[in-house]
Amino acid sequence: FYMSCNANSKADIYVTPGYHDINARLWRTHCEPYSQTDRCRTEIWATQVVQRNGRFIRTDGWVFNHLTYKAAPRSLYANNPLGGYGKIGGTASWTQSGRNWRTECDTAATGRGGCRNYIEATVIVPDGKGGYRWANMWVLNSMVRFIK
Repeated sequence: FYMSCNANSKADIYVTPGYHDINARLWRTHCEPYSQTDRCRTEIWATQVVQRNGRFIRTDGWVFNHLTYKAAPRSLYANNPLGGYGKIGGTASWTQSGRNWRTECDTAATGRGGCRNYIEATVIVPDGKGGYRWANMWVLNSMVRFIK
């Protein structure tokens, strides 16, 4: 279905399934059961730079924005680094399948009652000269929300 929203809309695009038009940007969200909560994947229609045959090319299409784990009790994350092990102000860092991850919870970036999960990735960035280059950086992968 299609949902048209504006900046004053009460729809939460990160946990409301469907298509959304927010401030002239198109979003789509799909949610599915995950453990004892739901996990929602949000994508945005955007221009993305990819490398093909050694050249950087700009393409338009649906681009992964991040995952959001719907609000659940902190206790659900007592053994899970994605939720900072369920602790207020919790943090975690780990390596899984050769990828580095880190979590921060209840900070200025996350707000009280949530965590952000970052993954270290190699991404394409502007080179400052009108072109692009590869760079390693931490990028947002997911958010965990807690019942307040």
